[in-house]
Amino acid sequence: MKKKKRNFKLTPEEQLIESEIEQGEWKPAPDKLINKLKSEMVQAAKSHNKDARVNLRLNADDVTRIREKAELEGIPYQTLIASVLHKYATDQLLDEKAVMTVIHKISKKIAS
Repeated sequence: MKKKKRNFKLTPEEQLIESEIEQGEWKPAPDKLINKLKSEMVQAAKSHNKDARVNLRLNADDVTRIREKAELEGIPYQTLIASVLHKYATDQLLDEKAVMTVIHKISKKIAS
């Protein structure tokens, strides 16, 4: 079965990251670290008392992307949404662009 090609545009920063990955400048995280982070995310989502129900209307494309990301993480998409909202509410949600900029600068320093 062929994998369906995604049909959406990348931002210039995403294009840069994709280019760097293709050139071998990025290395995958060790499986041990990935599994630890997955486990922590699932545990964090499960450990909180969920005593409030919320219904949201979301853009269908956003839901599709969230489901894809959750699948890549190996967690249910509702857990991913709950985790993101929890991080936002507790000021733990990081600015991805800022983090990627720092990682990029650090990786260049390490490489040189």
